[in-house]
Amino acid sequence: MPSEQNYFNRELSWLAFNERVLAEAARETLPPLERVKFLAITASNLDEFFMVRVGGLQYLKDARKKANDPAGLTATQQLSEIRERTLAFIKEQYRILSQDLLPALRRSGIRRLTPAELSPSQRTHLHAYFNENVFAVLSPIAVEPGEDDRLQLPALQIVLMSEVRSRIGDEEQVRHVVFTLPPNLPRHVVIPDAEGNTHAYINIEDLVEMFIHDFFPKEQVTGTARFRISRNSDITLDDESAQDIAAEMEEILEARKSSNTIRLEIEDEPDVTQSLIKAMQQICDAPPSLTYMIPSELDLRAYFAIASVPGFEELKTEQWPTSEAVTLEPDESIFDVIRKDDILLYHPYESFEPVVQLIEQAATDSNVVAIKQILYRTAKNSRIITALIKAAQAGKHVTVLVELKARFDEARNLERAEELLAAGAQIIYGVRGLKTHAKITLVVRREPGGMARYCHFGTGNYNEATAKLYTDISFLTRDPVYGADASAFFNTVTGRSRFVHFQKISMAPFGLRERLLEMIQSETARAAAGEEAEIMLKMNALEDLQMMEALYAASQAGVKIQLNIRGICCLKPGVKGLSENIRVISIIDRYLEHARIYWFRQGGDPVVFISSADFMTRNLSKRVELLTPIEDPASKKRLLEILQTHFSDNVQARQLDKDGNYTPVPRPTAKSKTKAVRSQEFFAKQAVRRHRPRAQSPDLLVPHVPK
Repeated sequence: MPSEQNYFNRELSWLAFNERVLAEAARETLPPLERVKFLAITASNLDEFFMVRVGGLQYLKDARKKANDPAGLTATQQLSEIRERTLAFIKEQYRILSQDLLPALRRSGIRRLTPAELSPSQRTHLHAYFNENVFAVLSPIAVEPGEDDRLQLPALQIVLMSEVRSRIGDEEQVRHVVFTLPPNLPRHVVIPDAEGNTHAYINIEDLVEMFIHDFFPKEQVTGTARFRISRNSDITLDDESAQDIAAEMEEILEARKSSNTIRLEIEDEPDVTQSLIKAMQQICDAPPSLTYMIPSELDLRAYFAIASVPGFEELKTEQWPTSEAVTLEPDESIFDVIRKDDILLYHPYESFEPVVQLIEQAATDSNVVAIKQILYRTAKNSRIITALIKAAQAGKHVTVLVELKARFDEARNLERAEELLAAGAQIIYGVRGLKTHAKITLVVRREPGGMARYCHFGTGNYNEATAKLYTDISFLTRDPVYGADASAFFNTVTGRSRFVHFQKISMAPFGLRERLLEMIQSETARAAAGEEAEIMLKMNALEDLQMMEALYAASQAGVKIQLNIRGICCLKPGVKGLSENIRVISIIDRYLEHARIYWFRQGGDPVVFISSADFMTRNLSKRVELLTPIEDPASKKRLLEILQTHFSDNVQARQLDKDGNYTPVPRPTAKSKTKAVRSQEFFAKQAVRRHRPRAQSPDLLVPHVPK
């Protein structure tokens, strides 16, 4: 029976991940706008954490569910610890903002101005802007605490509440009025600045509050507060009983707009009275336990816009180039290149373009007869979906499984699925009872030797935008065994075919877990027999009990285990008698670490996989996932190098200890004579070297002659 003492709590481990991201915002060696970007990321992360994880825990608490998590904590205990940790986190966010980032930006010419700092001419300009662009857009709505039909305020939008006093005869009346600031209003209003060469702006909430009296010409506004709510988004589709999944998903999206409040954020200004706070809590149905007083401006996600403000290149990081790993000759297609050899790509160091080209060229190639693909999260203006539509319109057999249950992408996926359906593609809305997270494409092409199957297996989404920001592995092959497995996989998920055992790949929830356990247990047996045994795993999260128990057993047998886990890690490393042979690192850097690579020594003949799945129960038991072995010697060697380089990182890596603390891996010093290894920078430079165009040998020598 697993002991509760052997595990970290999942939610607190996630908060530790966000703290590591925040540490990048505090890093003084980074340019100011790069630090600002990391600050915005932490805010976006925290929003999603509250909407999903805290929302789910709040439901368990309200339903009086007794179940403890693997670390032994009840839902109530977890919520209490999350609140305590979050309050400290918010304090640090705003310390970094107020003491470090805003002063640094101001010194460099990016200035957020408060109303008190405005000159008379700037106030005049802003009043005109307010009258022309803002006044007619806003809708003041009177609200009274305690009304049964509460106003359904939108989530994650800043709302102003004003206390308005009016006199009718001898009687004074007080009412509360709210203004929701819609997202189509710019958060930052640029101000003409007499100093020149600067980017001066005021926040929209400051602008509205400055001129809020314009809405109440014969009344008195005695106080205004800003707040923002988060709603529970942990509302899932019961597709076991759903008759029309698309219609049910639309109902889920509507339900989220009015779900329970799970967080109320109030900007802690000096003139925010207790009566205003109480009114906000009552209107939002948020008790003090769900209320967070925020030291300064709400919604730090707005700093994404500041991070990308035009100009100010000296305040940004120098871009690392993306290398074109596959270059096509004028008369060459992507099929010609894959036919020559398997292709392994490490994005974003190597471009995602070959994957896009596979779909785009398949759409127009007269020899292509079928395209099958899984879509989970796609780009806004996806070239891949455009190509699939074109292929369907051209009469090709296009089958696309669109996962409608991809959280926060449901609306976009539903819309794109309808476009594909209208073009003539066959659309499958996921698999009943499971979320489809596998990354696979199959292109069937008529060739002289018969039908050829071209496959793409990946660790990341078919999203051209995130492929420039996330690190992922792509594997492109024409190998007939992979092709047969890919066909069998699609038959299983789209045709309700009886599950078959594949020749190479493994599929969750039918065998992927078992294949990984088999590999871990094989290394364990080798260590017990006195052989050298080693496991290296790179993933986003580790929380599955069975996988952790297997890793503990392997450690106790003497297997050397290295884990590179970006986010959640519930396993405790370095515990005597349990896990002293396990080392865990996390790397937070410019790109989001997203690749899953699993390597096993196997007596000197290593076995290595790429996968769409993390070691999480949801991935291994509740999703359709893929585990793909990479057998090409050059690709295996490359994946080993990727793992070894990440584990050698001594610039951005932090190591987890048995108490749950992440401390920087010892940095290189002049005295230690250790070489600095920043793994992401290494791969960026390596990609440039690997794919640098070779110099052409001249056909003849042309001497310079005097004129």
